Amino acid sequence: MFERLPPTQTLRAFEAAARLENFTRAGEELNITHSAISHQIRALEQSTGRKLFQRQGRQMVLTGAGKLLSEQVRLALEDLDRALRLTRQESKRQTQTLRLATPPSFAGVWLVPRLYEFHAQHPQLEISLRTTHELNELDFDEADIAVWYGRKTSSELEYELLLDEVTFPVCSPEFLAKHPHLTPATLAASPNTLPPLPLLRYAHHSGWEVWFKAAGIRGREPQSGPLYDDPIHLLEAAAAHQGIALARSCLVGSYLANGRLVRLFDETSPYNINAPARGAYFAVWPRNANKTEAIALLRSWLHSILDKPDT
Repeated sequence: MFERLPPTQTLRAFEAAARLENFTRAGEELNITHSAISHQIRALEQSTGRKLFQRQGRQMVLTGAGKLLSEQVRLALEDLDRALRLTRQESKRQTQTLRLATPPSFAGVWLVPRLYEFHAQHPQLEISLRTTHELNELDFDEADIAVWYGRKTSSELEYELLLDEVTFPVCSPEFLAKHPHLTPATLAASPNTLPPLPLLRYAHHSGWEVWFKAAGIRGREPQSGPLYDDPIHLLEAAAAHQGIALARSCLVGSYLANGRLVRLFDETSPYNINAPARGAYFAVWPRNANKTEAIALLRSWLHSILDKPDT
C-alpha cells in the first residue's frame, strides 16, 4: 500500500534540521549528536535521490526539493502526533466498572452522599452499587467487593477492618424534654414502670443488655415494643419522638449534627456511656479477585471517608 518509508527518527531529524537550519541545534533538540543528524539527512537524500540541503555560510539551507519535502514531513508528523495524543486520551477515558455491595443503611448515610468525591479522584472507575441486608449470603459473582457489617465469617475471603463502632442511647429533643431526669437504672426498670419507657428494638441483634452492662447495672433486653429490621428506620422512629433508640455511632452522626436526635446522656452526664457494638465494618473481597488495583483504590478511599468526622 505504501512505498518503503524512512524510519520515524530520520523524518524527525530532517524536520528539526529544516526548521532550525542548523544540524547542531537540531541534534541538541533531539538529544543526539551533529554527526547523527548528518547521517540521517544523508540516508534521506539517498532514499529520495535528491539533494535536500545546501550550505550557505554556517547555515544549512533547504533546496527546492528540501522545502517541498519538509512541508509534507512536518504535516505528517503533526498528524501522527495528534493521532497518538487522541489515542492516549481515549485510553484514559476508558472506564472500569467496580461492583460494590453494601447494607442500605451504610449506602444511604455514608456512601452515596460522598461517591462524587471518589468519582472526582478516580474518573477511570465507575461504581456499580447494589444494596443488600444479607451480605453473609452475597455471591461474589455479582460483586467485586463488599462493605460488610458484622464479623469475619469465611476463610475464603479477604477482610480489612474499616471501622469499629460503639452504641449509645438517643432520642428526639422533644422526647428528652418530656423525660428530663432519666438514668440507666430508669431505662433498665422501664418494663415495670407505668407507663413503660419505649425502648426501640432492632430485629437482627440485641444491644440493650450490652449497654446496660457497660453502664454498670443489670438490665435485660426489652421483650416488647416497636421492632425495626433496618437501623435507619430505628433512628427515624426515634427522631419522630416514638422512643429511645440504641444508636450505632457510624449511622447516627448526621442526625446528631442536624439536631433531629440528641444523646440521651450528653457529655455533661455521668451516664454518658458507650458500649461496644456487636459488629464492625469490613471491606470484603474474594482472594482470587481480578480487579485488585481498583479494589485497592476503593479500600483506600473508604478508609479516608470513614476517618473523617460525619458532617
